[in-house]
Amino acid sequence: MDTCIICNDDIQNGNKTVELREKGSIGINNASRERGDTIVTRTGLLVHEHCRRSYVNPNVTKGLKRKSTSPAPLATPPTLWSEKQFSFQEDCLFCGNSTIETTAKRRLFDVHAVQTTEFQTTVEQICIERNDEWATEVKGRIEFARDLHVVDAIYHSSCSTNFRTGKNVPLLFSPKTNKSQIKRGRPNTNYQHFLKVLDFLEGNYDEQLTIKDLVDRMTSILITELNGKENVVTFRQTASTIIHNFYKESKLNKSDEDSKLFSIKTAAALIKTEIRSMPVDKNFYPGDNDILSHEKHIPESLAVFLKVLFSEKDASLKISSIGQAIMQATRPRLVIEPLQIGLAIQMHHNYIWLEILI
Repeated sequence: MDTCIICNDDIQNGNKTVELREKGSIGINNASRERGDTIVTRTGLLVHEHCRRSYVNPNVTKGLKRKSTSPAPLATPPTLWSEKQFSFQEDCLFCGNSTIETTAKRRLFDVHAVQTTEFQTTVEQICIERNDEWATEVKGRIEFARDLHVVDAIYHSSCSTNFRTGKNVPLLFSPKTNKSQIKRGRPNTNYQHFLKVLDFLEGNYDEQLTIKDLVDRMTSILITELNGKENVVTFRQTASTIIHNFYKESKLNKSDEDSKLFSIKTAAALIKTEIRSMPVDKNFYPGDNDILSHEKHIPESLAVFLKVLFSEKDASLKISSIGQAIMQATRPRLVIEPLQIGLAIQMHHNYIWLEILI
């Protein structure tokens, strides 16, 4: 049984397939190297069209890289009397937490190495002045190492500042006391929400966005449970919510003109939502088959809308032309519609003079 080399599913599972040409094969191989995969393709190989488009999409690759390199949430900070073995090369001299977990956040929590004996002398003097539990812990580590510079001891800048100024361990590195207290540190889920906003920006960089737009986008993320499964992240603005809002508004007492305009706006919102959900790929120009397959490049809702407008017996070419023009205008920097690029190439072949194209 032949399988798709990308998804490992049956090649004849009902999804549309495409035969790779030289450019398509090179694109998948380049994407495989960039992702760190071992997929190798060759010219003439059959793959699912949707799998190919998604695999070579640079935005999808960036999202996967970001998730793989995103810092994991900090583990529960150990107490001053830590149960794990302390390492001068990896753990902070003052708080005892691992500095490796905060490497990706050094802009907020700088990590430094002990380089002079004066530093050790100063810390020992502060331990005597503080004479508290934290000072006892730090003094014990210094006495065990004898020479902090020789053992390559390291420390958090924020921990050192708090220790020198008579404050307690920074909240991020403090041990948890009880559940009744307010949770300390930054909520771990906020970082994942921020990644969702970055994905939204990469997918919609043709639009002008303000800070308020980004804040609204963050607040529009829902954490829900789906049929008892793990929590899933989704956006409020879906087709179901648009229709639900339309149903609620239709119950209000509005004039015929207002109801008509609201119906038109609802239809436009549904079409725009489907346009934005279509997969796009700007790595390759559309092939001959793509240019000839008119209606597959526009969403079904837009095609139905245009069919209602045009009363001709066979208006497929007109529907495709206007539909792809709407697609190109809606997402100008993200899509290359076949009819538009084909017309431009044909004009260039027929009329090479630049004055005609201007």
